[in-house]
Amino acid sequence: MSNWRVEYGWRLAWPEREESRVTLGFDCHAHVYAQVVENNGSNYRPSRPAPLHEWQAHLMACGLRGGVLVQPSFLGHDNRELLRILGQLGEDYRGVVQLPKDTSLTEMRQLDAAGIVGVRWNLIERRRELPDLNDPQWIDFLDRLKVMAWHLELHLEGNRLPELLPALHEHGVNLVIDHLGLPNEPRPSADDGFRLLLQTATSGRTWVKLSAPYRSPVRDLRPHVGALLNELGPDRLVWGSDWPWTRHEGKHDYPATLDWLAGWVHDDDDRRVILNDSPRRLFRLD
Repeated sequence: MSNWRVEYGWRLAWPEREESRVTLGFDCHAHVYAQVVENNGSNYRPSRPAPLHEWQAHLMACGLRGGVLVQPSFLGHDNRELLRILGQLGEDYRGVVQLPKDTSLTEMRQLDAAGIVGVRWNLIERRRELPDLNDPQWIDFLDRLKVMAWHLELHLEGNRLPELLPALHEHGVNLVIDHLGLPNEPRPSADDGFRLLLQTATSGRTWVKLSAPYRSPVRDLRPHVGALLNELGPDRLVWGSDWPWTRHEGKHDYPATLDWLAGWVHDDDDRRVILNDSPRRLFRLD
């Protein structure tokens, strides 16, 4: 945990700057699971459970009021654990599930009543499994997302975004791009995938999660966050801790994830929008 400041270049720390600590806000990307039993075909297995009480203790310590739980990829389409946990929580929490393309509108409405607001496509390291957006079933699935006013959360390497982003953008579905779009180039202008991401800003249907810099091959993401602020504005950005940092456990702590946001976004008003106002609108937290 001692190397995170050096590696990412940030110097701020919430415990050392109590006057800047957030009093209200949301962690928009975390995973909670009481046990580790991976689904068939999983591409990883977490090192230990991620219990709800630990995550909520982090939220309380950092002055955050709630957040969004994202279905971990190792559980696949089995969302029962996520729904069980959401059932214990109140109106300051929402969930994002993984679903097969034949999920009915009736099933989606039941999930919506349980606090689900979106679907995640975790496509990292699975090149042959990119959804075929010419498939009528996937087209119908995206139409059902629009009927529900849900978003599609896309977790995909930046250099592969051009394979899916144009078609999704054309279809008109609300998009949430995970982990800053996982840029591949230090300069945003030299990154084809990231430039394409910025172009979607004109639609007003794209949000980006400022989270998990350790998952990108680019170490200094400040230029990319600056470009996102310029093109999308803070109201199209949200922050997430990515707790418990699967496959990167033990490299940093929870307050460090808020430090990264402070290092990326220096304006207090912009940070308040990213931490509070934008999540309320996107995830229907009001």
